[in-house]
Amino acid sequence: MEKLRVGILGLRRGMSHLRNFMRVDEAEVIGCADRIESMRERAREVAPDVPMVAEFEELLEMEPDAIAVATNGRMQAQHTIQALQAGCHVLSEVPGAFTAEECHHIVATVQLTGKQYMLAENSSFLDFLRYWRKWVMEKSMGEISMAEGEYLHYLPNTLITVDGERYTPAQCVEDGISGAFPCWRADQPPIQYLTHDLGPLLEVLDDHVVSVSCREAPWWQDQAPLRSDGQIALFQTAAGRLIKITVTLNTMRPASHNYRLFGTRGSAEWYSHEGFCRVCDRDREEREGWECVPIGTAAPDDDKSVGHGGTDIKTAYYFTKAILGDRPVPIDVYRMCDYTLPGILAARSAELGGQPITVPDVRTGPRGLTDFWNHVPVPESEPDRWDYKSPSEMKY
Repeated sequence: MEKLRVGILGLRRGMSHLRNFMRVDEAEVIGCADRIESMRERAREVAPDVPMVAEFEELLEMEPDAIAVATNGRMQAQHTIQALQAGCHVLSEVPGAFTAEECHHIVATVQLTGKQYMLAENSSFLDFLRYWRKWVMEKSMGEISMAEGEYLHYLPNTLITVDGERYTPAQCVEDGISGAFPCWRADQPPIQYLTHDLGPLLEVLDDHVVSVSCREAPWWQDQAPLRSDGQIALFQTAAGRLIKITVTLNTMRPASHNYRLFGTRGSAEWYSHEGFCRVCDRDREEREGWECVPIGTAAPDDDKSVGHGGTDIKTAYYFTKAILGDRPVPIDVYRMCDYTLPGILAARSAELGGQPITVPDVRTGPRGLTDFWNHVPVPESEPDRWDYKSPSEMKY
C-alpha cells in the first residue's frame, strides 16, 4: 500500500480531517459523506475532485482503507463499528463513545476484525506536553502526585436545524423555530467531554484512572441547554495520583484549556490564553517563583494554520504513518477507553451525588506502557527560560 485511501464521514468537524489528510503525502482522500447538502457544497470548494455523497454506505462502497469518523457524538460508536466491520481502519473524533457499553463493543469489534482504531485526540499532541513528559521522566519536579485539567468553553448555540443553522434554546423559543435538535455536545453531561484534558495528562504521566467521584453545578444558564452548567471530577489513578478535571460548556467566558502538574520537587502550569509554560523545578527555590518557558501548542516549525494551533494535522499524520508502517497507532482503542470511560462514569457519579465509582480496565491482556511516546518524540533540549514577573512585563 503506497498511500492510505481515506474516507471522511461528517463534514462539519470533518472539514478539518479533509484538509489535513489532503496535506499528508502518504494519504489520499477518496470520498466524503454528509447528509447535509450545504456541508457537501462547502467541502467541494476545498476538494473539488473528491466525490461527495450523502450516505455512509455510499462512502463504504468506494472501498477506502480507513474512515475518519467525525459525526454526532451519539453516533460515533455505531459508525466506527460499521466501518471496522466493512474492513476499514478507523480514526474517530472524540469522545469516541457515549456509553460504557459502546466502549466495550468497539473494543470487541477491533479484536474481531483485526483493524486498527485511533482516537483523534488532538490535545495530546500539544507541543508543550513533550517537554512535560521529558521533565516527568527526568524527575525534575520529583514525583507527580496531583494534576489538573480544565476545559472552559461557552457553547450556547447548540440547537441545529436540518439545513445546518445553529441557535440557542432561547432563540428557538423567542423566534418560534421548530424542528431544531441538539447537536452532540448539547445532549450529554459536560464532564463526558473531558478527553481534551484527561487524555494529555494520562500520556504525560503514563497512567490510567481506577476510580472517580464527581459533583455538578446547577443549570442556571438559560441561553444554554438543560444540563449542569459545569462539573468537577476527581480521578484516582493506578499509580495513586489524584487528577482533577473541570468542564463547563455553559458559563460565559473566553475559551481556554488549562493544565497543571504538582510534584514533590516542583510544579508546572500551562494556560492556553498565555501561550507559554510556567515551571518551578528542583533547581529553583520556591521563594524564587516561576520560570517561564516559551513552549505552546506547536513547535516553531509546525504549521499553526491547520487547526487547533497545529495539532489537528498530527492526528492524520501519525495515524497514516502507523497504518502504512504496520505498527500500533499512538492512541489505540484501549487508550481511547482510558480517555473516555472515566468521563462516562464521572457523569454517573454526579447523578449519584458524588458517589465513588470504580473505572474498569477493558483490556483482556496485560497492560504495558503507553505507545504514544514511541510515535511522538520527546525533545532532547529546551528553549531558554526567564523569570516570571507580571503579564504587563512579559515579552515572548
